[in-house]
Formats: sequence, structure tokens, C-alpha cells
Amino acid sequence: MLQNALRAITGFEELKVENKAGIFLVDESSKKLRLFTTFGEFSKEFLEKEREVPFGDCLCGRVAESGQMLMSESCFADSRHERVYSDMTAHGHYIIPLKTSDKLMGVMFLYTNTNPDWYQHSQEVLLSIGGLIANAIEKKQVDDELEKYRNHLVSLVKQRTRELTNANARLLGEVENHEKTQEELRQLSIKTEKIREEEKGNIARKVHDELGQLLTAMKMDLLQLDKKLPQDNSGLRKRAHSIVGLIDDTIKSVQGIAMELRPPILDAFGLCEAIAWQAEEYEKRYGIQFNLNCLQRHIKLDKELEITLFRIFQESVTNVVRHSEANQVNIETLHESGQLVMKIQDNGIGIQKGKIEESNSIGLIGIRERVRSWGGEVQFSGTAGKGTTVEIRIPIASK
Repeated sequence: MLQNALRAITGFEELKVENKAGIFLVDESSKKLRLFTTFGEFSKEFLEKEREVPFGDCLCGRVAESGQMLMSESCFADSRHERVYSDMTAHGHYIIPLKTSDKLMGVMFLYTNTNPDWYQHSQEVLLSIGGLIANAIEKKQVDDELEKYRNHLVSLVKQRTRELTNANARLLGEVENHEKTQEELRQLSIKTEKIREEEKGNIARKVHDELGQLLTAMKMDLLQLDKKLPQDNSGLRKRAHSIVGLIDDTIKSVQGIAMELRPPILDAFGLCEAIAWQAEEYEKRYGIQFNLNCLQRHIKLDKELEITLFRIFQESVTNVVRHSEANQVNIETLHESGQLVMKIQDNGIGIQKGKIEESNSIGLIGIRERVRSWGGEVQFSGTAGKGTTVEIRIPIASK
């Protein structure tokens, strides 16, 4: 991205710069600039000695310290140009700070002829470009942190799922013939699942609110900056609009992550609406058709039970996508003889009987444990070439 930016800037004829430029990124902890990328021909000596520049050192270090743009007409005549190299020829410089509204992200240097005829609006244009590049760098860093945070969350959830599954399996083996202990285990499982869902809800709110607000602020700053760009500079305005589009895409990504962790529609409208929303998302993502038949007679369900059933639905569809080769899924939820019944049936290749009982079938074990924590039952059945059916029955009292 930065290579493309430098290529475009050095190709801007009115600036009258050479095809040599580079960008330092700020290391705030050590108060140093670190050379990140260059464009054009530079010697090995230059690249080696310019790997790090302390704040206040030479032209680039002075810009990092002051945050103000510098221009130099000749490297040999300017006392601020403290670094000299064996192959250095006379040249001038633009040294531009890469700043967002409140943070220095780096420094960009451009080469010019000595004693150049400075472009009339060069300072204004280059400071505007510097702001756009700084916002792009900050956005990339936010994207990287978001991806790292998401991967950490996924890893953490998988690890906790394995730990809980293994712990529950061991405990169930020990207390199989003890009803009192089984009831305690059921309550513990419900409590554990509740805590996990609360964690997901808290994380979803933080991701949506904190990161969402940061990205929105970046977008507003960029839009304000865009208004200040020269009206006749279509190239810069087009680049600013492109960056706004990238920020919008990132905001959508943040919203998607928050929705995956805990869709607010589940809390606001209940199980059937949440399943309908999720099914629509799955149709867009995987091209699978969903047929829904959900609770024709209104029944008020415990909120934690709704969450459990929604997670079972998600896990079941995940198994369909991974293993079934199906293109259609039927979902039916009904109240029957004091039980809530959920049936999930696909038209795929059908699960083999041996797979149902495998101890490493984490998805099926997870569904069993969720259902068992509510005193319910689950059956898995499959017919070769005709699909798989998951049927859950949980006792409830209609309200």
C-alpha cells in the first residue's frame, strides 16, 4: 500500500520530486523512527545506517520531534542534514509528518533537485497526503489488532470448549448413578454456559462500541480532511474517498464479528426471529436453502434456554456445512406434550452410525451436553444419500 502511495507521489509532476522516497514508522516506546519502506534506488550503506533514526536526529528525526513539515534545498548546505554517505550526491528534501488528528504515525521523505522551484501549494498538498497515509496506516494497524483479537477469541473459545467437554465427560462418568450429583452437574453446566454467553455478550459490546466508535471517528476525520483538499485535485479526493470505503468495510467487519459473538436480535426478539436472521445469513454465505417452521403457538421461553437452542442450531448447521454436502435444511420448532421439540434435517449424504458415537466428535458432544444440562434428550440419525436429522426434546412448562 505504501509502495503504491510513494509511486503515485513521486509521479506527481507539479511537485517536481525525484523517483526516490521512503517512509519511517514511529516506535513511540523507544522514541525512534524505523525505516519501513523505500521507493527508488538507495545504497546498502544508506539502508543499513537509516534503519533507525532517533527523534531529533537529522531532518527526519526533527520532524518526528516537532510534528512539523521541513524542506531542505541542499543536503550539503543545510546544517540540519547531519548524516552523510559515501555515495551521496547533492539533493533537496521534503520531510512530511504522517499524522492523524492526534497521533504521529511516521515520517515520509521525498528527494528533490538542489535549490528547487517549490510548487506553490506543495506544503498544503503534502500535509494533506501525509494525513491520508497516516489514517491508512492506523487503519491497517487496527485491522491487524482486530484480526489478532478475533483469532485469540476463537482459540480461547475452542480451548474452553475442549476443557469443559472433557471435564463434563469425566464428571458424567463418575456420577452416572447419583441423581443428586447429576442435578448439581446440570446446574453447573447451565451456570458455565451462562458465564460463557455473558463473556461473549460483553466482548461483542466492546468490539462493537469501542472499535466501532474508533473507526467512525477515523472516518469523520478523513471526511473533514477531504473537505479541505483542493477542489481541482481529483486524484487526492479520489484517494480519500477510497480510504473512506476501506473504513466502511472495516466497520462492517467489526459489526459482523460482534453479531457472530452474540446477535442482539436474540435478546430483543427471541429464538424464532434469531434463527430466521441466522438462516438468512447462512443462505448468503453458503448457498444453502432453509425452510423454517418455528413455534406456531407463541410460548414464552426462558432466555437462557433460547440461547442454548440458538447455539445448538448454529452448531448443527456448522456440521451440515462441513460434512453433509447438503443444499437444503429444514428447521422445525414446536411445543408437544410438555416438551419443546427442535428438528434440524438436511438432504446431504447422511451421517454414519459409527460417527455418532465417536468420542472425538466435538460438535455432537457439545450438542448433547447443552441438551442434557436442561434435562432433555437428543437423537442423531442419518440415512445414506438422504440426509441427517437432529431431534432435540427438552421438557418445559408453557407460560
